[in-house]
Amino acid sequence: MFPKNILFSTITLFLVLFGEQQCYAQEKLIFSGAVLDAEEKGLEGANIILYPNDKLKALSFTTTDENGRFSAQVLSNTQYDLNITFIGFEPIKESINFTNSNTFKEFTLKESAEELEEVILNYTPPIEVKKDTTTFLTDAFVNGKERKLGAVLKKLPGISVNRDGDVFFKDKKVDGVMVENKTFFTGQPKMATQNIPADVVEEVQMIENHNDTPFLKEFESSDNLVMNIVLKEGEKRFFFGDIEAAVGHEERYRFHPSVFKYSPTTVHNFIGDINNTQSKSFTLSDYLNIEGEKSPEAILSILNSPTAKFLQNEDYFRNKHLFGGYNFQFNPDDKSELRIFSLGMLDKSFRQDSNNFIYQPSLAVENKTNERNDRNAIFFGKVKYKYTPDLYTVVKADISYNRSQLNVDGTNFSEIIDELREFGTLNELRNDKVLFNLSADKWFSGNNVSTASFSVENNNEALLDSWRSDTNIFSPQIVLEGTDRFGVKDIGNAKTTNFDFDLKHHYRPKRTRMLTFGLNGKIYRNNIENSAFQVIGENESVSLDGFRNDFSNLLTELNNSLSHKLYVGGNFIFDVGLVLQNISWTDKQFSSVSNFSDSRFLPIGKIEWNFDEKKSIKLSYNMSTTNPDAQSRLSGRVIDDFNRVVLGNSILEQPVNERALFSLSLFKTYGISFYAKLGYRKHKDPIVQSISSDGINVNVSPFQLNGDFVSYDATIRTRYNRRYWKLSLENSFFQRNGISIFNGLQQFNNSLNINNNLEFTTNFEEAPNIEFETRNSFLEYKNPSFTNITWSTDIDFSIVYDYKDWKFDFSIYQNFYNNRSQRNQSYFNLIESRIFYRKEDSPFEIGIELYNLGNSARQISNRYTSVFFVENSKRLFPRTIMLNVNYKL
Repeated sequence: MFPKNILFSTITLFLVLFGEQQCYAQEKLIFSGAVLDAEEKGLEGANIILYPNDKLKALSFTTTDENGRFSAQVLSNTQYDLNITFIGFEPIKESINFTNSNTFKEFTLKESAEELEEVILNYTPPIEVKKDTTTFLTDAFVNGKERKLGAVLKKLPGISVNRDGDVFFKDKKVDGVMVENKTFFTGQPKMATQNIPADVVEEVQMIENHNDTPFLKEFESSDNLVMNIVLKEGEKRFFFGDIEAAVGHEERYRFHPSVFKYSPTTVHNFIGDINNTQSKSFTLSDYLNIEGEKSPEAILSILNSPTAKFLQNEDYFRNKHLFGGYNFQFNPDDKSELRIFSLGMLDKSFRQDSNNFIYQPSLAVENKTNERNDRNAIFFGKVKYKYTPDLYTVVKADISYNRSQLNVDGTNFSEIIDELREFGTLNELRNDKVLFNLSADKWFSGNNVSTASFSVENNNEALLDSWRSDTNIFSPQIVLEGTDRFGVKDIGNAKTTNFDFDLKHHYRPKRTRMLTFGLNGKIYRNNIENSAFQVIGENESVSLDGFRNDFSNLLTELNNSLSHKLYVGGNFIFDVGLVLQNISWTDKQFSSVSNFSDSRFLPIGKIEWNFDEKKSIKLSYNMSTTNPDAQSRLSGRVIDDFNRVVLGNSILEQPVNERALFSLSLFKTYGISFYAKLGYRKHKDPIVQSISSDGINVNVSPFQLNGDFVSYDATIRTRYNRRYWKLSLENSFFQRNGISIFNGLQQFNNSLNINNNLEFTTNFEEAPNIEFETRNSFLEYKNPSFTNITWSTDIDFSIVYDYKDWKFDFSIYQNFYNNRSQRNQSYFNLIESRIFYRKEDSPFEIGIELYNLGNSARQISNRYTSVFFVENSKRLFPRTIMLNVNYKL
């Protein structure tokens, strides 16, 4: 009950603090009109800013539409200073007092022979909205004491940055980052927010519906949101950056240089990181960004890959981390662009975990502790070339190489009904991947545009899993000879060669109508070999019967598509299409051959109603298929763990998914913004895991159900932005029905997840600023033999105060965990504090940094799979005290 009381008290506190303002809120009025030129023609894109004389009240900002008309909300009985600006015209400045009624007024701008005067008031941020681009002039937001780009972004209205460095604008996650219109490393926001110095940023541009080929923007819809950083003029020809160094007790250290150079023709970026603290520069999310995949099927494939499973272990007790990245770009002229970047990581870490497993459906309990030494080496390099011979042609080519060598050595203790067993594990992975992409975009005329892209990928993977124990701890399915010491190895190799192509032609006979013809396909070849052995003595091994696979697969897919997009009245967009999919694959395992082929129509549709640049409603529907991965179709058994054996299913077919989504977006720079999403998904003939178990020993095999199952999701987010503070409330809901198969019996299951997030931040110029966030999560899973109900509450609080040349930063993260089903409760906190001193105009900064000040030892969480429920207790990184010296280049 404690987390509930805290959440209730928090909400009450905010109502007390800010409710008084709402009780005495003034009536909102509409100020509308038109901005015209001397010939009484409307001017599109003119900026109208209304500054209240009372600085505690929010400004009102809008732009004119294609007819020169505008509408803005103002407060009654309030005096405003009105500023109207438009490039090439003299600005209008006047004072307006709004009484108790709506106001309409027309303004006529005079052409200016001089350059437009820049109007900036020191207490308000200048913001320019032009079609899909929102530009923020950062000097109006910052006080000059921000260190990195992330601190600047947090002060911009409508923009938020989470703990992982991800950036959000208008309820959308930023997909990529550019600096001076050039991609920054991999384009991921984290590297930019945590490394680009704050004092070199002139403007932040949020570009919606971004397309790397400008002329395609008129023909292809894009949900990409890209952030472009414009540097101050004096930083465009010189080196800039930071060199951060720190030492601490217990021989802790950190060295973090980030150096940048931008010029009209060349770009040099270097980021390095050497430390043995809690920080890591490369995580699983960074690996996903490098892969660049966005489709759910592709992301799921990456997450299930051995590399991702190695990298997802991000919690450790000790750590040695070495990271380096270099980015180079050369633009000799307007036609050519060469880009080379590489990332490398060497990582050693030590983990300690305790796990309580409850296996399905036997409900057998295993208490397991393990200690793991991880040694990971990853290299990624890419060369990209872009050629633009004219305004109507773009050709792009790139080649990348990714090499991973990952190793985990573990010591494990397993307790089952008072029987304690010790065993060791070793997991090794070596992966080499080469990817080549080629694309061309051509604008033939005002009505015709064609695009073509081709890619070839070659991936080689070698995997070793081994277990060793003084006793026979293995599943009865793994039949072993009697010996003094039991050891098992599972050795596998996988080779994949993929070829993809995508051809499109857009034909726009009228401004309000567009037809798109598409042809895309893939040819995938997989070869998988794996064998399991019993290790006897030092050099002798015996092959295990039934644990061998020699599998090859050839998959071909061809999709023909036609879509029709209709623009109605400038605000409505109707987009409907149909895809004819033809797919076939042939699997060969030893002398056995199986085939699958199918053809189906896949409809897609989307309706958009854009009231203006800030308000929209969207309704979309699509039908899609997923291909069962090659590993799930193996006919030989594979050892997944000492007590778990996996057998494939050679007769799996394509599951079909239907997805409908309704979304509403009402955005305001200042005031209330509202976002809502309602989703429905139907899973037809889904593939689930069939579980056969005896105690903790489990056999797993994929099984294709015959029937439809549905899931629902909803998200509602409300943001209230004021000049000096922001408030956000988000509620999300996810519910899914399904079927579990235990020992041959099908059982219905239901999962429910409800999350509630409350955030409050301030942005005062002189006073201390706070960030407060509370996240409450409810998880429920039920099947006839097992129920799990878990409540979790996270509270984040931080306070930052810039006093003269000093910067004080204090934060606390508090977690409350309550597993009602297992009657287990716990809580822990992480307290951090930083004190820095930098004299104005000095390149040096010194400070003290403290991590886990309370020295919390463990954090508890849980998860549920088709095989087991597990409650995990991980050992946290211990208290760390660091002395920092930073130098600004």
